[in-house]
Amino acid sequence: MFSEAQQLFQQIENELGVAECLHRLGDIYRIDGGYDEAISLTSDAQKQFETFGDQVRAADCLWSLGEIYRRQNKYDKASEMILKAHKQYDEIGSKQGVAQCFTTLGIIYDSQAQYDKAVDMFLNSQSQYQRIGRIVDIAWCYQYLGGAYRLQRQYEKAKEAFTEALELFEGFPGEKYYIGHTLLQFGYLLFDMKDFAEARSKYKEARDIFYSHGQLEKEVDECSEALAKLDEAEPIVSISI
Repeated sequence: MFSEAQQLFQQIENELGVAECLHRLGDIYRIDGGYDEAISLTSDAQKQFETFGDQVRAADCLWSLGEIYRRQNKYDKASEMILKAHKQYDEIGSKQGVAQCFTTLGIIYDSQAQYDKAVDMFLNSQSQYQRIGRIVDIAWCYQYLGGAYRLQRQYEKAKEAFTEALELFEGFPGEKYYIGHTLLQFGYLLFDMKDFAEARSKYKEARDIFYSHGQLEKEVDECSEALAKLDEAEPIVSISI
């Protein structure tokens, strides 16, 4: 569809429309894992948006490029693109764009086990989202914070963060994936804390949510694997006690 639209825009010499199609096609390839094609298309779109002086869409392309490189574990290149996007979003006053960049930088740091830096980024992102009232995104920041705190073994902080995330998500029952993912991560934390009864409860609740969604078989399997690991751990702990 977008490739056909691109051809039409080229025929009528609507270069801005062509750039938009290139970006959309790049997003499709990014989501499907076609990273080389995504980089080529998104880079072309970014250059065209820059030519037309459309700083918002140019920044969107830079963020997309950063996300592609992040998914390829090319963290230096990813950070470079995200920082460029952040600079442009900041210059044009896009708080949502700035917040999105902070979140992505946090994920990049988290993936490299730089948890202190990750926490700083997630807190910055959360602050930005609070200013513009993006409740779901605030909840998602709490979820990321919970994960980072857990990996630092700051279990009480992690527990508080996951609890805050779930309380905020309660107002958005349609966000089943986010809720299920937070419950699963909360379960991992409780497993680490050896609170097996609560961990089991969170795993089961997450599994039920993923199952009800109908298209999250991978996530359902993750919950089942977590429950199986829990079944193995409980007898060992009982014997040691």
